[in-house]
Amino acid sequence: MTKELPMEDFNFDKEAEKICRWGAARASVIVVTPLLGTVALMANEVYMIMRLADMRGEKLEEGAITGLLGALGASFVGQTLFTLIPFAPVQIPLAVAVTYGVGKAANAWLKAGRPEDIAQFKEIFDEARDEGMSKFKDFSHMNCKDTPLGDESKKFKFAAEPIFDKIKNKADTAANKVESTWNDARQWLQPLQGKSSLWFSAQRWEAISHGGFIIPYDEVRIKLAASLENSDFVLNSFNYFDPKQIEVGVEHSKHGKIKMFLSIEEFTINTKKAYIRLRVDDFAVLDNDFAQLIIETMGTKLIMAIVNAIFNETLVDKEDFSCNYYDSLLEVHFTKLIQNSKIVKISFMEKNILNFVEFVALVPTLTGLLVKSTFKK
Repeated sequence: MTKELPMEDFNFDKEAEKICRWGAARASVIVVTPLLGTVALMANEVYMIMRLADMRGEKLEEGAITGLLGALGASFVGQTLFTLIPFAPVQIPLAVAVTYGVGKAANAWLKAGRPEDIAQFKEIFDEARDEGMSKFKDFSHMNCKDTPLGDESKKFKFAAEPIFDKIKNKADTAANKVESTWNDARQWLQPLQGKSSLWFSAQRWEAISHGGFIIPYDEVRIKLAASLENSDFVLNSFNYFDPKQIEVGVEHSKHGKIKMFLSIEEFTINTKKAYIRLRVDDFAVLDNDFAQLIIETMGTKLIMAIVNAIFNETLVDKEDFSCNYYDSLLEVHFTKLIQNSKIVKISFMEKNILNFVEFVALVPTLTGLLVKSTFKK
């Protein structure tokens, strides 16, 4: 028989921390599950607060919980609204951080004897939310994330919209701040709305999260031909040759038709560097200066076409690449171009898309170029 510990030996703070982490971990699952959504996220917070109260032998009414959440103010409302953005790298950290902050603030309030002046616990929420943001990866990988704290399908008397209204009315200047926050979210999402201006479609995001996606040769061919329009070259062909090589055929106004075979040895785009290394196979031109010209021209034009195809946008439209060609190897560096591009300048919470996605390889396949990726959740 297990001997029960006396209540004075029960560590409330330690047990409360477990509940807060459980709620935060569960939030990381709820927020990206289409059938659950924001109402379930709110329900998760309610269950977490109820469990914290039950641990101390207290029963809370829904009004008390609403009052507690209302006292957390505009930052709670705005950041909860941001979890509606269908973008996992934004949703998960925010959902985890906000839920953890709510739990820590609720525990402090309960520990203090549930005083009427709830606003004093907003600072605890802010500090705990920041801590949750820094630890969201650890929390989102906890085993308890798959176990609900309560019945997430239950329809509470307050749904998401009414509770936001109550909170906005109660928090000082919350309405204006929430409106500003939501407008910021819409502005950040603007380049992602409408297929013509999408950097990544929903299908492409799904493919990126599973390791990569295919750019059809026709898509690259069109962009590459367009990039050569104002040069002395005309694109004749751009095709798959074998699992390691692509075939590129061009025609020069003076030197006639030229064909080369390129092997892609390295390809990287991330926040710190962007470059491609190509091996030039089966290509011979007697004029060495012209050989240098065509290889560097094709290398820069090709990378422009590929990068613009990856982001479905004219992201790179300059030619001031750093090129180095030696012993059949061509390196094209375009780090500064990427770092100065709008894909990096448009940020959210001081982060941009490349803080979440890294492209690590480019592989010829029968149907197109496979862009391999790692997706940082």
